[in-house]
Amino acid sequence: MDLSKHASSFGAAADLYDRIRPRYPLEALRWALGARPAEIVDLGAGTGILTRQLRELGHRVIAVEPDDEMRRQIDGDTRAGSATAIPVEAESQDAVTAGQAYHWFAGEPAHAEIARVLKPGGWFIPIWNVRDESVPWVAELSEVFDGHRARTAIDERTLTPEQFGPLFGAAELELFRWSATHTAESLVDLIKSRSFYLVSDAGTRAVLEQRVRELTAANFEAGEHFELPYVTYTYRAKKL
Repeated sequence: MDLSKHASSFGAAADLYDRIRPRYPLEALRWALGARPAEIVDLGAGTGILTRQLRELGHRVIAVEPDDEMRRQIDGDTRAGSATAIPVEAESQDAVTAGQAYHWFAGEPAHAEIARVLKPGGWFIPIWNVRDESVPWVAELSEVFDGHRARTAIDERTLTPEQFGPLFGAAELELFRWSATHTAESLVDLIKSRSFYLVSDAGTRAVLEQRVRELTAANFEAGEHFELPYVTYTYRAKKL
């Protein structure tokens, strides 16, 4: 898979992405960061979904995002940059967060750059909303959303405590279960915000949309609102 092509595909659907992608449970953010206002870089900020939530909790957040169209969705202090070129001073941040983003830039060059900008004892906090595939219909949905690819080496569900390298202590993990309300059409919108859909041809896109509609029709009444269950994987690793 061409990761750079997939990673750069979201800008064309920035409005949809910002509207349809799920937010993060506040208890996960509070567990990771505590209650005291912090200086934070939200790395790979996308359209600012996590950035806005962190600011609403009282944190001072710099959003760092390489995609121009995604970055235009974010108000406040927003900077062009990447995981290997974070445009902030060394040892200036209490935390670096990465919402649905770490799998795009995992590796020692990124770990070293993240450690550079963190204060001693600062936290790296990658977080993912993951569909709860223990629910049978959700497992079927994942075959539609993800069946085109094998799991990569970076699987948010199975990161090791040493994942973030020698500059960080052993990572901690907490899971938070919740759900988002959908209809058949909003679930189609959700797949339209996925990188695989965005880089596919019109025929493949039509097949994906039809499969989502068939799956929801088999499990829910027409027009019905239903819950899509998630597990939010929240990691934190302290800079040594």
